[in-house]
Amino acid sequence: MKVGIDLGTTYSVVARYNPATSSADIIPNGEGKDLTPSVICFMDGDVLIGDDAKRMQMGGAGEIASTFKRGIGNPNFFIDCNSEHYSAEDLSAIMYRHLAESAEESAGEKIDGAIITVPAYFNDIQRKATISAAQTAGIKVLKIMNEPTAAAIYYGYRHSADKTLMVYDLGGGTFDVTIVKVTEGRIDVLGTAGNHILGGKDWDEVLMNMVCDRFADEFGADPRNDTVAREEILAQCESFKKLLSTSGVIRIPVSFAGNDGEYSVTREEYEAKTAYLITATDAVVDSVLDDLHLAPAAVDEVLLVGGSTRMPQVEHHLRRQGFTNIKSHRDTDLAVAKGAALSAELFSGSATGLRDIVVNDVTSHSLGMLSIGPDHRSYVNEIMIERNSPVPVSKTKAYRIEEDNLTDIIEVFILQGESTVPADCTVIGKEVITGFENNGRGLNISITFSYDENGVVHVSARNGNQDLSIITESLPSDMGWMAKTPSERKTNDRVAKNIAICVDLSRSMGENLEGVKDAIRNFVLSLAGDFTKFALIGFGDRTHVISPLSSDPDDIRNAVERLKLNRMGRGTDANPVDTIREILSGEKGARVGVILTDGIWGSRDEAVESARECRAEKINLVAVWFGDADYSFLKQIATIEENAMYTTLSNLGKTVSTIATAIRDTPDGLMERFR
Repeated sequence: MKVGIDLGTTYSVVARYNPATSSADIIPNGEGKDLTPSVICFMDGDVLIGDDAKRMQMGGAGEIASTFKRGIGNPNFFIDCNSEHYSAEDLSAIMYRHLAESAEESAGEKIDGAIITVPAYFNDIQRKATISAAQTAGIKVLKIMNEPTAAAIYYGYRHSADKTLMVYDLGGGTFDVTIVKVTEGRIDVLGTAGNHILGGKDWDEVLMNMVCDRFADEFGADPRNDTVAREEILAQCESFKKLLSTSGVIRIPVSFAGNDGEYSVTREEYEAKTAYLITATDAVVDSVLDDLHLAPAAVDEVLLVGGSTRMPQVEHHLRRQGFTNIKSHRDTDLAVAKGAALSAELFSGSATGLRDIVVNDVTSHSLGMLSIGPDHRSYVNEIMIERNSPVPVSKTKAYRIEEDNLTDIIEVFILQGESTVPADCTVIGKEVITGFENNGRGLNISITFSYDENGVVHVSARNGNQDLSIITESLPSDMGWMAKTPSERKTNDRVAKNIAICVDLSRSMGENLEGVKDAIRNFVLSLAGDFTKFALIGFGDRTHVISPLSSDPDDIRNAVERLKLNRMGRGTDANPVDTIREILSGEKGARVGVILTDGIWGSRDEAVESARECRAEKINLVAVWFGDADYSFLKQIATIEENAMYTTLSNLGKTVSTIATAIRDTPDGLMERFR
């Protein structure tokens, strides 16, 4: 069976489509109830979930995990229970597994797919963590759906009139407002906004504080300072809050440290104390209406969703704000799961008796990437996809790698938020783009940002018609550098440099060899310690690797001392380019072969072909020649234009040192400027 699962901050629900009635039905839990408390209790090595855990919480027993939905996707959210370390994702997985197993037992069928609901304002990190938790629980996730959208589907399926609807979803721990257009067989989400840390639990805490303040004044002891007592009173205040929705006054007993108190609370007092919470919802409502240039009068109906909307305070406040047609119904706690169940049946493509509903959702956050601002003095959030864009959606922008920069990676920091100031946004990920051929002449990389139908972010990149590799990396622990100037960023992520130096040891080098040795020594000394590895190759009628790649500069300097003429034969019939390729192939970072020669090679055709293979593997070749060397041939094997450089023996040291300086002075990659 296909189901819809609404894991709420305080209560969770599972529903399925009933073809006999062409409607969505709630699957009751093991106790025959529609709602399952989102509470986990760890006690004496056992794990209690749902109603059993809720009873333990109200009785002040066991180690309690609740309201963990608010921490989903937060790497700093952990609860220590039962001598174990649990993240919000871990706890959600436990809850999802319990909901699925309970539903399967109650229905007598296996779940083979589910639509999971999330608050509309969840960001990419929270959405991915939710999917991961459900999958860890063994649930096949068909898709995730915004909770207000699911509620609108349930409402729209039952009411097909042409209306502009505002879904006001105040749950136990989150708050969303979504504007939808409902027409016959179609639901178009126009805009959404939310606050994922505002919900009924905040009202519970106010009530707890009201009575605990009085208890502390009377007895001099504060139950909130004891974790177990606080959990017990907070759980009881949830029930008393519900009583205040139907009663003008209630009495709340508090027992702690051998003292017993009882305190009356009127609805008027309670609403005065929680006025700041209901006022906080205005910012969300105003945000979505302003985005869409709508006034309250343009909203045909307000649909109240979530158990917290049963508080009379909610409807009274909305009427004061200018909304007139406010609808509440008995399914306010169940509408999200039922809408998800209808969608799951439609998603399966096997619905019987269920008329099609076309649903078009939108993004809840703008999506951007970290970029250097036009003044080069600050970082900015360059928004790629604006909030409330219809999903799925993709936007592509070109990223320029400037001439002479041979970097082989591009770092992409992904941000969600409406501000151009990165520090005001959420950094949701880091992607590294690799696999492009960079010959130093400058190139454009097309980077595409996408939201899929789940509101999950994807990044892809192309160089012309070539798809590039994307590697997901962990975010740095400290992102404070985003608030500084780009020049202040300290990073050790220098591009690795692998340099194979190839020396002509044929007879013609004669007295030139000592000058070549000095040039190589200075070259290596200039680059020592800069994430650089060197290899030394000698060639004549054959080739020999005198020193393999090593980051120890002493290795290459000692190898230079061993260079002697005629050891490789008297001529230059060998093809050293093949050896360069063999040494550098597979190495990460920039790869450069530097060839120093003064003669005419016998294997010119083979060398040109090997140079083509180097180019295919993104290995760059520099040919430095003097004396009687064949310039036209060396220009063919150089992989970058003008890299076949002529020099005199007296200028050889200066020329090779210039190469080293160009490499060394480029912080973001390997620059080769031989002009």
